[in-house]
Amino acid sequence: MARKPVVIDFHAHIAVTPVLEKTFRHSQFARAIAKSKPGSKGIGIPKPSLDRMSDMNIRFKEMDAMGIDIQVISPSILQQCTYWAKPEAALKMERQSNDFVAEAVAQHPDRLVGIGSVPLQDVKLAVKELERAISKNGLKGVIIGSNVNGDELGHKKFKPFWRKAEKLGAAVFIHPTGSTDPRMRPHYQLITVGQPLEEAMAQGSLVYDGVMDAFPKLKVAIAHGGGYLPFYTGRHDHVQRMGHTGGQLKGSFSSYLKRFNYETVLFNPDMLEYLALKVPTKNIMMGTDYPFGEKNPVKFLRSAKKISKAAQDAILGANAAKFLGIKI
Repeated sequence: MARKPVVIDFHAHIAVTPVLEKTFRHSQFARAIAKSKPGSKGIGIPKPSLDRMSDMNIRFKEMDAMGIDIQVISPSILQQCTYWAKPEAALKMERQSNDFVAEAVAQHPDRLVGIGSVPLQDVKLAVKELERAISKNGLKGVIIGSNVNGDELGHKKFKPFWRKAEKLGAAVFIHPTGSTDPRMRPHYQLITVGQPLEEAMAQGSLVYDGVMDAFPKLKVAIAHGGGYLPFYTGRHDHVQRMGHTGGQLKGSFSSYLKRFNYETVLFNPDMLEYLALKVPTKNIMMGTDYPFGEKNPVKFLRSAKKISKAAQDAILGANAAKFLGIKI
């Protein structure tokens, strides 16, 4: 009888409450779509979601119900981003978050793997904290926003960060922190339209601005199935062929899709199947966006019938293990 695959949820958020109390009101989430007013602790996240991000008993119970063996936990950057703060204050909050994540993993090493965060508005401090998070705290990487106070991730000032991430073998998980565009505010479009658009912009910047060419061993994962870009690279290739942009690239724009990793939070099985046509299935990892996203991730993946059973098994856990450098 075949051995059951170890199931890893690559995309799962954790709340670091003392930090969240300081950051929530500054977040795009709070400004755009949080319906409840900040309570006594300054947090406007609905209690059921906050409990799921902060109570390990609830987390493990729901992991078991979803058939998840291991969660890769990361600070909930949509509500807990520190890029608005002065660098030293941001560093203090990020260190607190990373210590919290590391402690949670140390207490539950069989169920949790940790990803931290860094104050990317100050690249020197971000590099310093990245090294501490990996070398001292034992975290496997960091989650970062899709832009940093309006600066795209491919901006030359971020190169020391990317260089250090490549050198350390750190996984970098790009997850949007929201959008300042007022058009995204009605109808929850900050989430439905804004997040995948931000992911497309971030991924495009890393390609066009030379980060992926400069650092060939860099490990980057994009949230929410990669956002819009994997499904719409034809226009990028077209304008590149027309000579409008992309002349500096070593291949077609779409050829860079395989340089990134993706997770399965797409909600439509046919879209997951299409992603598997555009990128190698070894680059796809199962995710839930816990506690906000997919509630039955294994069933969702298994419903993508055009992806082979062997590829599905690897997506369930082995791909994430390889990406993060962990044994299962």
